[in-house]
Formats: sequence, C-alpha cells, structure tokens
Amino acid sequence: MVYTLLYGQFVIRYPDIPNQGPEPDGDTIKFLPDDPQLVKDLHQISGIKPKINERGISVRLEAIDALETHFNNTHQWLDGANMARNKLLAYLGFKNVVFMEDHPNKIESASHDSLPGYVLSNGIDANGRVIGFVFKGSDDRPGEDGSTITVDTTLLDKSINTKLLADGRVYPAFYGTLPARLREHLASKSQAARAAKKGIWPRSTADLRGAATVFSSESLKELVMWPKLFRRLVVFFSTHNNGLKDFDAWLRMDPVNRDDRVFLLDTNTHANFHNIVTIDGDTIKLNVEFEKVVIEPDPVN
Repeated sequence: MVYTLLYGQFVIRYPDIPNQGPEPDGDTIKFLPDDPQLVKDLHQISGIKPKINERGISVRLEAIDALETHFNNTHQWLDGANMARNKLLAYLGFKNVVFMEDHPNKIESASHDSLPGYVLSNGIDANGRVIGFVFKGSDDRPGEDGSTITVDTTLLDKSINTKLLADGRVYPAFYGTLPARLREHLASKSQAARAAKKGIWPRSTADLRGAATVFSSESLKELVMWPKLFRRLVVFFSTHNNGLKDFDAWLRMDPVNRDDRVFLLDTNTHANFHNIVTIDGDTIKLNVEFEKVVIEPDPVN
C-alpha cells in the first residue's frame, strides 16, 4: 500500500487565540498542510470527510495509542500520558513547552508555535482526522509534496510513531489499513519495549499479565491499560454505576461505536471487541496480546 506525502507545519499554539489553541497528546497533533487539497483528496476510509479548516487538521498517529491526557473530562495515569505527549513534542523539535495553569492541555509558551515536518498518510479516519506516520523537519525529503511513497522499514523507523513504540511510551493499536509487513515490524518494536520494561510497560494492567480491578470511572484514573479499553469503560460508567456487570451486554448493543470488529492473528478469525475482553466480578483484562489484534475501521455509512 502506498502513502501520500504531505508537507506542512505541526502546530501546537495559536498566538492570536492561545486559549483556543490545539491540545496535543501522545498520539494526536495539529497539522497545517502546505497544500490542503492533498488532504481533501485522501481516501475517506469510513466515508467521513476530513475536518480541515484554515488552521489545519488533526493528525492521528498510525499504529499507536497513547494514554489519555483528557477524555470525557477524565484521564489515565497522567505521568505516563504526559510523558508520551512531551516526548512527541520533543521529537518534533519543540522545546521549553509550558502548559497553561487553568487549561492544562493548552500551551502557554514554547520555543516555537509551529515547526515544519511531514506526514505519510493513507487516509482519513472516522473522526475526520488524517491517519499517518509523522516525521520531523523537511530536510530529508523522501519525495515531492503529494507524491506517493511505498513505506519500507527503513523509512518507518525514522517516524515518530516507531520511536514512541520503541520507547515504550505508547501501546500498539493496529488497524486493518496498516500493511502487514509494517504491522509486523512495529509489533517487534512494541514487544521489545515490553520485554525491556520500558516506559508504561511495568505498570500495564488489564492484559495477559494481570487483570485490573475496576468499579467506576474514578478507579481508572491511575491505571495503565490499553486506551481503547479505557475509553469504552469511561463511556460505559457515564451511564452505569453497578460495576462491570453489564459491560459485556453494553458493548454488544452497538457493533460500530462500541463492539469494534477485530481480526485475531493467532487464530486467523474474525471477532468483536467483547470477544477479547474477559470480566470476572470487578476485574477486567484483554485475553489476547495487543500486537495480535487488528481493528477493522468503522464501516462506510
């Protein structure tokens, strides 16, 4: 699968309206493309148009999922979430980043409000964001703006996505649009980081190495778990207060927004999100390894 090369600026602060500026986290960054039409021409994987305006569009980093700094007025383990965010900004070249006291996810000041870089993308996701591999600067140009690039592992290893996985700062999250050869290479990076107990991995829970005790949204705040599972639990607890009792049934009620379709690599079988979650009383865990799950994109409406 080929990727479209997009040059532009990564933007972390709006100098004219800083209080309304971007809120970068460990896997999402605002990007102002040099040629917006190239973004509009990207494949719309789920039939959703790109949410782009004169200030740019959000880029969701392919193949990774960072701990949530802010989701539905809550968060995961903040030290880990902020470490991923800060590492992403540092890899992009931003220095001396200071966040606002009253808006802790918005940037008060930094060495730069924006910096050049590029994205390799193969489409727009169901939230209207560019999905792609992110790279600092524009000196090492792999091609002309808008050109199609076949990504090999050498180029992949230069991406910030790969660096964050290798650092153990983020979880893997592989979607069906990611070519198998790239997925396998990234899986090896994630597995090596976990084996070396880097970054978040010593605190990871709700996985094959141990279940997490969860009984409310509040109980999630200090945990380190797969962010996709965390997000499902947060939404569930917003309307349920009887623990995990009805979580399985709640997932099954919505096969698009809750019970994602997945492909299990170990068994070569199709399944749904509820199939990879094991609940026992107030404990929950994934019953497959992160790198062995491929999430299918939302269907086209």
